[in-house]
Amino acid sequence: MTDPSLVLLRRRPDLAALAAFPFDFDLDRAEHGEEVHLASGAALEPIAGDDTGGTFFLCGGNAVLYADSEGGAGLLADSVTDALDIVVGLPAWRDLMGPDPGPEEIRELEDGMRTSYAPDLDARRTELRTALGLPARSPAELVARLHAALLRTDPDHLLLNSQELLAYELLDRLPRHPERSIGPVRREVVRASLIRRLDDTGPDPEQLGQLGRDLEQIGEYAQAARAQRGFLSLQNSAWDRAAAGQVLARRERSAGDLAAAGRTLARVRTAIGLDSPAPPPPHEQRTLDLGAAGEPPAPDTSAEEWHRRGLGRMITEEHLELVLAAIAAGETGLARDAMAHAHDLLALIAKQFRQSLGDLPARAKWAVARLPQV
Repeated sequence: MTDPSLVLLRRRPDLAALAAFPFDFDLDRAEHGEEVHLASGAALEPIAGDDTGGTFFLCGGNAVLYADSEGGAGLLADSVTDALDIVVGLPAWRDLMGPDPGPEEIRELEDGMRTSYAPDLDARRTELRTALGLPARSPAELVARLHAALLRTDPDHLLLNSQELLAYELLDRLPRHPERSIGPVRREVVRASLIRRLDDTGPDPEQLGQLGRDLEQIGEYAQAARAQRGFLSLQNSAWDRAAAGQVLARRERSAGDLAAAGRTLARVRTAIGLDSPAPPPPHEQRTLDLGAAGEPPAPDTSAEEWHRRGLGRMITEEHLELVLAAIAAGETGLARDAMAHAHDLLALIAKQFRQSLGDLPARAKWAVARLPQV
């Protein structure tokens, strides 16, 4: 059910204009500067914006989340009506997200608005409150409502940048205390905590590896893949790069990013010596040529025995799994390419590893054979 206050603003341009100025809830600015989504997977709809580039989002059809243009986000209220209650009754709310703002601070902020650009602030507030049926709450009550909502941002309203999967920082500066509960910790709490920890983790392979495993265990495959990309970038030997790449491809496939999984497996094949690395761009080649002459580095032979060890089985298995996933997704070109490489891998790995794959090679082979001829 659509919030009645939002319906009214959309039907009444005069009220929408009043909400836009001076209360900075502008329906005409209902867009965000970058693609975002909720970590929970709930629906996210931009409904308004402000003159700073911030956006008000409707989450799951009810709650209102505000995201600023600098990577911060926070839950504002449990409905559009409640959000407007705060925005109209507390127009300086963005400056009141620290602990214990006093009535004098609120009064000074609003006096500044009256002096600078909204001398009729109080009259406009009364007009909009009356039209929307909003009660005349005290500033102290509104601040308490705002802070209570902000403290509930995590875990259900954790906002992510869709391209890099980085979490938006908490919008407020309120102190948080660990919740004490008798029951088990909710899965959503664990997810939010792990994602924020990943954002704060630097080039630490041990931490990245553990976070990736933890995220994969709770089904956060895209975030687990992000952790693994960082882990892979820190590997120095061909063997370690191949092993880390195989894990990354699995997580990318599980996240549904099949094209990325295919590219990662190409890097794995390069690491074990099956594919030649792509030549560097001309400008990079010139830079390399200008380096000081010296002895060439010793060849990396760490992955020479990949086909005689378990790594070969895992790499082959991931190619075969990608074949089946690509066919299910209608990516026939990717499926055929992965099957061609899987055929080569099956011919190279030890017999016991081929046998341990069970019927997976046959299923992948027949799935490709049933594809329409090109």
